[in-house]
Amino acid sequence: SGRNRGGGLDMNVEEAWDLGYSGKGITVTILDDGVEWNHPDLKQNYKADASIDINANDGDPFPRYDLFDTNKHGTRCAGQVSAQANNSFCSVGIAFNAGIGGVRMLDGTITDAVETRSLSLNPQAVDIYSASWGPDDDGQTVDGPGPLTRRAIEEGTVKGRSGLGSIYVWASGNSGKFEDNCNCDGYATSIFPVSVSSASENGNIPWYSEQCSSTLATTYSSGSSRQ
Repeated sequence: SGRNRGGGLDMNVEEAWDLGYSGKGITVTILDDGVEWNHPDLKQNYKADASIDINANDGDPFPRYDLFDTNKHGTRCAGQVSAQANNSFCSVGIAFNAGIGGVRMLDGTITDAVETRSLSLNPQAVDIYSASWGPDDDGQTVDGPGPLTRRAIEEGTVKGRSGLGSIYVWASGNSGKFEDNCNCDGYATSIFPVSVSSASENGNIPWYSEQCSSTLATTYSSGSSRQ
């Protein structure tokens, strides 16, 4: 039936696969703390032309290892998108035939210029830019993209992807416990990105989830608590 959990909660991924959708011909770039591109589940789908390391100013977005594996988030996101199918390694990505790139940009000072370089990386080679970051999640901060970043997002939406427009996918924020509201997040509320929030595995609102009117879609993540 294509259900992992039962109870009528389902993302309909297998139905999409049955219709022939696998990400083939599409490239997704993860703007985060780096991507472990030589991971056995990712290396076949990795695209160097959709990747860059802005923190170290070179072409290799490999994460910086430390004692606590702090910089694992980008790799985890990349796997959810594009981990290979049927290779008996870890998991399978939702778009297991998609090309995957990484921009290492969160492991250093985040400036308007850093964000701009990330969001305008090779816009004819990247179809979808995925960003899970934004203003401080403290329930106190109203902030958004700087002038260069705003212009980069607008230009990408108009000119990227051979004129079809780059697709920017944004997480709505992680500050539910501070009753933060993503209407105070100028990235999520911009008219250009697609703003996505999360539901728990039981279909509830996760403890970290921010709610606001800009949310265009919600998908399953983790962490039940609020009804």
